[in-house]
Amino acid sequence: MDYKQILQARKNRKTRLARPFKNFFEIFSQCTRAGEAILEGNIAPEFMPLLERSVVISEVTAIEVYYRDMFDFIFRYCSPSFFEPKLKLLHPEKYDIAELVSVYRHQIHPLELVIAAQSFQNVDRIEKVFSKFVDKGLWSSVLSLQARVKESPDNIATWSNDDLSGLKATFDLRHELIHDPARRSFLTEDVIVKLWQSAHMVFGSDVVLGKVLTENRDPTIPNETDA
Repeated sequence: MDYKQILQARKNRKTRLARPFKNFFEIFSQCTRAGEAILEGNIAPEFMPLLERSVVISEVTAIEVYYRDMFDFIFRYCSPSFFEPKLKLLHPEKYDIAELVSVYRHQIHPLELVIAAQSFQNVDRIEKVFSKFVDKGLWSSVLSLQARVKESPDNIATWSNDDLSGLKATFDLRHELIHDPARRSFLTEDVIVKLWQSAHMVFGSDVVLGKVLTENRDPTIPNETDA
């Protein structure tokens, strides 16, 4: 068990913004601006390969961080009666007494073990985790969603299988760039479109999971409007 990694994850999480989607969107905006600058030829040629890889890898990392933070948020914000029955499905591992003593000595909360054991490296793994909390499944709920955009009330956002395919393709491209890179230029307008589709799926997830949090809020936690 990597206690240092769990403690570092706790420390890193405290440095991020309170809302997981804001953290994601900040990095996503940087990635898409950099991608557009590359396509417009505004980057020095010697840095192009590095920035091309960074655009995709950084966006996917931001996506993973978003879902991990939302998973943590469910444990911190929702009533224990909502998530405790699902813990065995999420983390069936058993620990011996020596491991439990080490957990205690490192002052690690058991729920941090559950969070550390999850992976959000592809659409199937994200679905596997959040389907435990969303009755219809996360992706089905997002694809059937209609959401009014606050800044433009007449604009109703919808989602399609193309958006989910874009998210999957973005994960696949990141995997290729890390594990089997080719010596070629790969950033195209189509890749940028897929980055936007990925962000759209994260936005839809935020709407769906935000509703889950609201409906299952722990009553002992003060609401922001109660202050």
